[in-house]
Amino acid sequence: MTESELISIGEFARRAGLTASALRFYDDAGLLRPEQVDPSTGYRFYSEPQLARAVRLRQLRAIGMPLSVIDTFFAASAEDAARLIDDQVAKAAAEASDVQH
Repeated sequence: MTESELISIGEFARRAGLTASALRFYDDAGLLRPEQVDPSTGYRFYSEPQLARAVRLRQLRAIGMPLSVIDTFFAASAEDAARLIDDQVAKAAAEASDVQH
């Protein structure tokens, strides 16, 4: 992949609906590594194909899925990933119900 095909962290964050600090955090957590890191500046660069994972990561965090479960989600089969989402939605619904009472 050529450098001109890479996306700066700021632009990638904008496209994914995340912040640059969130992307740095997800890199540190091992959930979304940049395609390339400039060795002299430390600047992170991402590729277009990584956008889908970034958006999915944002969506999973929006439903309150813990980072450890998200890591499992990305390694899971489609069936297991769907179950993890169902489990998280049920947990969020139960918590919302508890708050209402």
